[in-house]
Amino acid sequence: MEKHHGKQHVAIVEPCVMAEVGLRHLLAASSRSPYVFHFFHSADALRESLLSDDFFAVICCLSGTRELRLESLLIQDEIANSRPDILRIILASDRQEAELIKQLSPTLLNGVVSKAESLSRLKSTILELLRNGGTQQPAQEEGDITVHHRFLSPTELAILRYMTCGYSLTDIAARLERNIKTIRAHKFNAMAKLGVNSDIGLLSAADLLMSLPDREGLSSDQSYFL
Repeated sequence: MEKHHGKQHVAIVEPCVMAEVGLRHLLAASSRSPYVFHFFHSADALRESLLSDDFFAVICCLSGTRELRLESLLIQDEIANSRPDILRIILASDRQEAELIKQLSPTLLNGVVSKAESLSRLKSTILELLRNGGTQQPAQEEGDITVHHRFLSPTELAILRYMTCGYSLTDIAARLERNIKTIRAHKFNAMAKLGVNSDIGLLSAADLLMSLPDREGLSSDQSYFL
C-alpha cells in the first residue's frame, strides 16, 4: 500500500465497476482530506490485502448477486472477530435493505447507509461515520445478545435459513415435519415482521441471518434448523 503520511486508509468493496466510478467521484479526496480510499472488486481481494495492509475502516457495498452480497456480509463478520479495531460500514442498496440490516445485525456494524440517499447526504453520512468512529450503539447485557432475533420465532428463523440454502417450501415442510400451509403461514408472518413484501426481500433477510456468527451456542449447520 502506498504510504500517505498522516492519512487513514479506507477499503471499499464494490463489485460493480460503474458504481465504483461513481463512488470514486463522490469521495474524491482533497489534499487536506484525512482519508485515502482503496477500492476492491471482491471480498477475496480485500481479504488478501488485509494480510499485509492496515485499514482504518472497511466499507462493503451490497450489490450484484446474492452470492456477492453474502460475501460482503461474511467478510465484515470476519473483520469483526479478527480486527475489532477496524470500523465496519455497509452501503445497502436501498432504505429497506438498510433497515433489515439494522434490525438483524445491530451489534456487528459501525454504520449502515442507504445508497438511495441523495449524493450529498450519502457523502456526508459516510464521512461523518468515519470521523466519529461509527454509530454509537448502547452497550448490551449478556442476556440481550440475541436481541436481533427476538421478533422472529424459532420456526420462522429455521424457514429463513433453509430458504437461503435453496430449499423450497415443500422441502422445508418435509424437513420440519409440518404441513405446507403451516410453513406458508410462518413465511408470511416473517415477511410481515421484517417489513418485506416479496420473496426477494425475504431472501435478503435470510442472507443477513446466514451471515451472522453463532451467538446462541448452536453449530453452523443443522442446529440452526431445530
